[in-house]
Amino acid sequence: MKLIRIYQPGQFEAGKSFHLDKTSSNHLIKVLRLKNNYTFNLFNGEGDEFSATLEVSGKNAIAHINNKLTSNNESKLQVHLLQGISKGDRMDFAIQKSIELGATSITPVITERTVVNLKDNRAEKKQQHWESVAISACEQSGRSTLPTINPICDLSTVFKIQTEELKILLNPLSKNNFQSLPSSKSVQILIGPEGGLSDSEIKIAGENGFVGVKLGPRILRTETAALAAITSVQLLWGDLT
Repeated sequence: MKLIRIYQPGQFEAGKSFHLDKTSSNHLIKVLRLKNNYTFNLFNGEGDEFSATLEVSGKNAIAHINNKLTSNNESKLQVHLLQGISKGDRMDFAIQKSIELGATSITPVITERTVVNLKDNRAEKKQQHWESVAISACEQSGRSTLPTINPICDLSTVFKIQTEELKILLNPLSKNNFQSLPSSKSVQILIGPEGGLSDSEIKIAGENGFVGVKLGPRILRTETAALAAITSVQLLWGDLT
């Protein structure tokens, strides 16, 4: 059976015990059907990871902290994904796989062609859901630092934020490729939703420092584009070898 990793916020210490929350307890006891004395890993999303032994107490799971582990799974390249919000499972897929590839932060962006209904309290529910997707991706991929899922914002707001990051805009009509970009330790990658960004959005992005880059001769779906772009910059300046 593969190593089980559980996210739980908090400060852990070897030799101490920690009561897991309802979600984690249910996952270990009801879903995975683990028993007393099973060894798993516990991480707090801040870079710390510990080996722990399970104690089952009714519906509650208690983690007995054994020792701190050395974790070095974070890329040296800071990748901020600006992802145009897409429908259905596409957004979940983009967030999940981007985190597996090492994205350090993700901002869901509303663009002219965004068709997802985010009225009333739907935006808050989406935010919570995407944070849950991020946690699951970290548990699966071995990351101990939880990437930031920023609040949903309009593309116009993104353009107002001043940053020293290399700004990349995926544009199939661009003449630039990733190899033509200057080396960087921190990048922003802007990707449109289904249907892409409008001509006016692409123009304004260029006026705000975004460099258009194409990913080969084929047109990629929005969720595929995110993965291809992150893979490209990780191969160039990150930790994919």
